[in-house]
Amino acid sequence: MYSLATALPFVVCLTWTIILGLKYRQNDRGRRALTLFGVMASLLYFCHYLHFNGLESTIAEGLYFLCNLSVYPLYTIYILCLTSKKVPSSANLLWFVPAVIVFLVSVSGIIGEYKVFLLIEQVLFALVSLSATVVAEIHLFRFRVRVNNYYSNPKKKRLNPIAVLVILLFATSVASIVVNFLGRDHFMATERLIIPATLFSVLLFAVFYIGGNTEQPADDVRTEEGEEDAADDLARVALMAKIQQQMEKEQLFRFKGLTVAELAEAVGSNRTYVSACINHLAGQSFSDFVNKWRIEYAMELMKSNVNLTITEVADRAGFTDRTTFYRSFKKMTGKGPTEWLQIQ
Repeated sequence: MYSLATALPFVVCLTWTIILGLKYRQNDRGRRALTLFGVMASLLYFCHYLHFNGLESTIAEGLYFLCNLSVYPLYTIYILCLTSKKVPSSANLLWFVPAVIVFLVSVSGIIGEYKVFLLIEQVLFALVSLSATVVAEIHLFRFRVRVNNYYSNPKKKRLNPIAVLVILLFATSVASIVVNFLGRDHFMATERLIIPATLFSVLLFAVFYIGGNTEQPADDVRTEEGEEDAADDLARVALMAKIQQQMEKEQLFRFKGLTVAELAEAVGSNRTYVSACINHLAGQSFSDFVNKWRIEYAMELMKSNVNLTITEVADRAGFTDRTTFYRSFKKMTGKGPTEWLQIQ
């Protein structure tokens, strides 16, 4: 079992890296970034394999430090590729400075007191891993905001896989920090190694499986990048009046696929002005603004057509499914649809 544990994470990473690498040229930038993460993770766990089997060398030790401090920045760059239409900037290379410095110090033989050097590496690893996780979460949050400002039903725009990937990043980084502070020698020649080996193998398999099956959301989903607040207050008020009129008389909110661009066309404006107007005057994202109209319409439906099912009400009001309707209804009223109807 010990021998299997020394190789299992390496085999998982290498297998998925080969699968992704075979289609590297055909892959989008997200899958290419995931492939590079796979290469670095494979090298890291190969160094682990050498260490736990007594085959380590100075170069392998230095390579271990380099990979260990690079895997999470690479993972975050992968998340950035999924949440932005732009290739991550060269500024992200700064994340790899600690890895390069520690690698050079390690292979140069000027480490000095090894325990002090190892403690410094462990602290750096914790800082790099946590900062990478925070940056990934920030980019996911901003991407959600942009999507919500464009689509009235953003659930269909495949944000869930990215959220899962960020959660996996957080879980893996926390587990890695704990194991890194314990040190590799804590698991040397003992069956205890099976626990972290299995844990990281499962987490990494999940990362590669979900990532390998996730399309490029930032390319597939149109968003409002860099909105400018170009309209003055009077223009906003006039524009909001037109928006309200379209919602009330034309009931645009009942269209399930309604986007801010379509609403902008209906009021004779552009999507940037419309999105900024709704954000400023209504204090809501586009999706929340439209859902408010849908909920109010649904309330009237439920009171005047008591024989309609919740699913039918949701469909007529413009929601894509019952779950989204229920969640939006409770967010606005504090009660579920059935509970709300009982007290009317």
